[in-house]
Amino acid sequence: MTRRWLAFIAVGAVLLSGCSKKQEANDTLPSPSAAETTPELPPLGPDDMPMPAEARTQDAAGAEAFVRYYIALINRTSDVMDAAPLRDLSDGCESCDRIINNIEDAVAAGHHYEGGIITITAIGQPLMKASMAELALRVDQAAVAVVDSSGQPVEGGSDAYAGLSGGASLRWEPEMQAWKITGLTLE
Repeated sequence: MTRRWLAFIAVGAVLLSGCSKKQEANDTLPSPSAAETTPELPPLGPDDMPMPAEARTQDAAGAEAFVRYYIALINRTSDVMDAAPLRDLSDGCESCDRIINNIEDAVAAGHHYEGGIITITAIGQPLMKASMAELALRVDQAAVAVVDSSGQPVEGGSDAYAGLSGGASLRWEPEMQAWKITGLTLE
């Protein structure tokens, strides 16, 4: 019985030693190109503030993320007087066009904005209809000043407003794989 026990231990030691040997990785692993991948979307928005991927889905979460992104782009004008990203993501939105035109007029006059940050305090569950979405909003807006190149306030600023209610209307653009804003109201 002792011989059998010793033989069993010897065979076990040989088998276990095979597990502890270093071995090279398998050369037949699938290549990354063989793995299923999601096509990357072309970037939208300015380089310093690209549209997040979550704002590029045609669902309620995507619609909400897009509205938050568009408001953030409006807020960006306090630092970067660039209306092009707003224009690129707007389609027939009269309020948006007014905001865009005001920015472009201020730039043409050598003016810039100080303040005016819009904070979303509540956002409703998006109402989805085919390629459209509508969301109710409640926002606060900080006071905004329009100043000239010497830093002096000029006409065009506004007071702060709390509890503005309104909404946003969106349309899905399949070619862009993104939403466009078609209406924005804040009263």
